[in-house]
This record gives sequence, structure tokens and C-alpha cells, in this order.
Amino acid sequence: MKFISNRISNISALQFVQLLRFSVLFLISIVFTRYYSKSQIGEYETLLFVASAVSFFWLRGILQTFLSVLNSKKGEEKSNIYFNVFVLLLFFSLLTIIFLFVFKRSIETHLIQSQPIPYFKWLVVYIFFSTPSFLIEYIYLAKDKPKPILVYGLISYGFQFIILTVSTLLGYSIEIALIGLVIVSFGRFIFLVNILYKYAEFTFSFPFIKKHLKLAYPLIGSSLLSGSGQYVDGFIITKLFDAADFAVFRYGAREFPLVVIMANALSHAMIPEFTKLSYSSALEKLKSSSLKLMHLLFPITLVLLISSNLLFPLVFTQNFSFSAKIFNVYSLLIVLRLIFPETILIGKKYTSVFLSVSLMEITANIFLSIVFAHWWGLLGIAYGTVVANVLERIVLLIVVKKKYKTKLTEYIPLYWFVIYSLVFILTFVVVDFIIFD
Repeated sequence: MKFISNRISNISALQFVQLLRFSVLFLISIVFTRYYSKSQIGEYETLLFVASAVSFFWLRGILQTFLSVLNSKKGEEKSNIYFNVFVLLLFFSLLTIIFLFVFKRSIETHLIQSQPIPYFKWLVVYIFFSTPSFLIEYIYLAKDKPKPILVYGLISYGFQFIILTVSTLLGYSIEIALIGLVIVSFGRFIFLVNILYKYAEFTFSFPFIKKHLKLAYPLIGSSLLSGSGQYVDGFIITKLFDAADFAVFRYGAREFPLVVIMANALSHAMIPEFTKLSYSSALEKLKSSSLKLMHLLFPITLVLLISSNLLFPLVFTQNFSFSAKIFNVYSLLIVLRLIFPETILIGKKYTSVFLSVSLMEITANIFLSIVFAHWWGLLGIAYGTVVANVLERIVLLIVVKKKYKTKLTEYIPLYWFVIYSLVFILTFVVVDFIIFD
């Protein structure tokens, strides 16, 4: 146990917790399919979807900015930064709840296809308690405490799995399961308050709030624009294709979750390193950490790429065999996900660039998807998304090079990256254009 504890880093702990979060949600969904009807599960999933849709962008922006403003005064046990970020998260949670009450009808009309938001009262309670609670693992990250991150994740998400699974096995309604989710969120919120008493100075600082929001708003806007990409693609499909095509696209239009989870966790965990370490040391750590991730994720995704054309018909029936080709196109995004110019820019507090870059990306996505859709049908929309992401990543790489005089080789394991990327792209061409043409 001591051997394992010594090998835990902030990066691996955060990756584990985020992977655990996804796994628990996935396992709970499997349990639900055995005991609830499609309509009941739909109510549960709709509630989670709405909660995420109205909060993911500002939550991500505020937390990323929080990681970038941390100082490296290790002797300073308490800081008012933690309290003021908590206040910000509470404030945005309340704004979100007010937004839901004011625009409830519009959300039902445009976001969930004219269906009423299920269990609305539990939704607003869930948002109030759950969104600030994401601060817990990041406070531990800021305090350089990877083991508590691990323990918190195991207890928190283990308890979530148990309480939702037990309520389901006992035959309770889906509403009871949702109440269980709210109880878990409330428990996390109480635990967060306890951590704040331990590490935070309860001193409100308007100058800090103002500075934090100035750094955060481009990231919030960028996250909102990037996250709207799937809705843009969906809107284009509804205009150019029929409902059956829309379903086929949606089943395939997703990245391999393991890649997204592990890459995002690495990016977040590395942001504070640019305040704790020298610039060159932080770059070297980012380079070595990303290489480890490449050695893990490229081979796994490669296997999935090769087998997807066989797996999709087995898992989703023959009606969705074409979804595999769309999934394979989205799999190409792994080449972009495992390089991290955005981590450097956020770590150096240069966030103003993100909003304009994301605006460029979403504009390119719309234009290219429409043009490519006329050439290659559904696949064209997927290609448009990938090319738009490539343009976004190239711009960020150029910004890092010009602003900080930083070569690609200083933070990207270029030899392995090029080898893996070429093998992956070549395999994609062989699989989708020769074997399963």
C-alpha cells in the first residue's frame, strides 16, 4: 500500500477520479436499464443533461482560472483564494438557477424537444449543491495532496454508486434515485465547507473576484462555444438530412471517453505547475507526462479504431453500422488531444486568446461542415469538426511559440507524437477506405 501511495501524483490522482466519475455514471446507467423503463431513464438523463448544459462552461472556466492564479507559498497554510472561488461558484450556481426559472419554457422548447424538465425542483437543488463541490479535488490539487484526492474519489463516487444502485434494487421510483443523487451532492457540499474551514481564510476580496473574472470570462466563453459544437452539428444535420440520419450520426459522433478524461485531467493537473516550478521545468514535466499518456492511449484507441466497424453492428445493430465510420473520424481528434498548448497559456494566465480562437473554430466548423456535407454526406460534417479543431490547435501552438519563444520540442515528445500520429492516420485510411470501404 505504501508503494502505491508513493507512486501517486497529482496527475494520476486527478485522472483516476475523473475516470472513476465516468465509470460510476456508466455503471449506474447499466443498472437502470435493468429496472426502469426507457421513459423513466430518459427523465433521469434529461435532468443530468440540463444541469450540465447550463453549468459546464462557467464551471470549467472558473476552475481552470483558479488553478492558474495559485501561488507557490508552501508555508502559507490558509488562503482567501479558496473562499473567494467558492463564493464565485455559489454566485454562478444561483445565477444558473434564476436563469432556469426565467427561461424554463425556452429550454424545454429548444433544448429538450418541447418536453417538460423532469423533477424541476430537484434539478435546482442538485445544481446548487453539486457544482461548487467540484472545487474539492482542485483544492487538494492546489495543496499538493494526491492521496486525499484518491480517497475522496473512492468514498464519494463509491457512495454515489451504492445509494443509487440500492434504491433501484429495492424497487423505488426514479425520483427516489434522483433524491439519492441530491443527498450525495449535499454530502459533498458539506465536505467542501469542512475543507474550506481547514484551508481557507473567510475574507471576501472584491479585487480578487474582479481579477479572477477577467481571467475566467474568455475561458467561460471559449468553453461555451466549444461545447456548442455538437449542437451546431445536430442543427446542420436536421436541415440537410432526415431523422434516421440524425440518429446514426449521434451514435457515432463522440470521442473515445478515456482519451478526453485522461487528457483533460492531465491538462488541469499541470496548470498549477506553471506557478510552482520554473517555466522550463514545467514544460519538461508536461512533455514527460504527455508521453506517458501517448504510450497508453494511442495503442488502446488504435485497437478500437480497427475493431469499431465490427463492434458497432454488434452493440447497436446493423442499422447503426455506418456510425462506426463517423466514430473513426472523431477518433482522429486524439492527435490533437495529446498536445497541450492551452495548458501553457492558462498556466501563464494568458486567457484572453481563447475566446477569439474558439469563435474562429466554431465559425470554421459551421462553414466546413456545410461544405463537406455536400461532398461526403454525414461523414463530411464529422470531417468539418475535425478540421476546425485542427485549425484551433495550430493557432494555439503558434501563440505559444510567438509569445513565449517556446519550441514544440520543449513540451511535446515530437518523435513519438509523429510516429503515433502517422501510424494512427495510416490505420484510419486502411480501415475506412480499403478494408471497410
